[in-house]
Amino acid sequence: MPDASPEAADCGAFWTYANTLWGHPHARDILLRWQDRYAVDVILALFALWYPRALRRQQWQTLQATALHWQQTRTGRIRALRRRLHSPQRHSLYRALLELELRAERLAAWTLCAQARDLAPSNAPSDPAARLAMLFPALPAHEIDTALRSLAPERYL
Repeated sequence: MPDASPEAADCGAFWTYANTLWGHPHARDILLRWQDRYAVDVILALFALWYPRALRRQQWQTLQATALHWQQTRTGRIRALRRRLHSPQRHSLYRALLELELRAERLAAWTLCAQARDLAPSNAPSDPAARLAMLFPALPAHEIDTALRSLAPERYL
C-alpha cells in the first residue's frame, strides 16, 4: 500500500529543504565536493537525508535508478554543456543554462518524491547514514558523518 502520509507526499517540503540547504555555503561546499569527488547525485543524497519514511534497500535502489536515468539524460547533460561554455563572453548563456539545470534538478526532486510516495513503507528503522552508504558506496564514512551533523533536515526546516 502506498504511503499517503502528508510528509511522504510533500514534495514542496523537500524542495524547500533542498533550496534552504543549498543557500548555506558550508552545506553547498559539502554537496559540491561530493558531486565532483564521489559522483554523488546531490538531489538523491538530499532526498535520502530528508525522506521521512523507511524504505527497503530494493526500493532505494529503484529510486537510485530513477535518479541516475534523470542525471544521464537531462541534468548531467545540461551541467556538462554549462561547464563547457563557461567564459566571460558567454555569461548570459551560462546563466541561462544554470537556470535550466536548476529546473531539471527540481523536476528530478519531484520525480523522486512522487515515485517514493507510491512505494510501500518498510517497518525497518529510517537510517539516513545507511541510505547514503548504500546509495553512494564511494562516499567515505567520515563524509557521511559530516553530512549527518551538517545537513540534517531539522537544522534547516
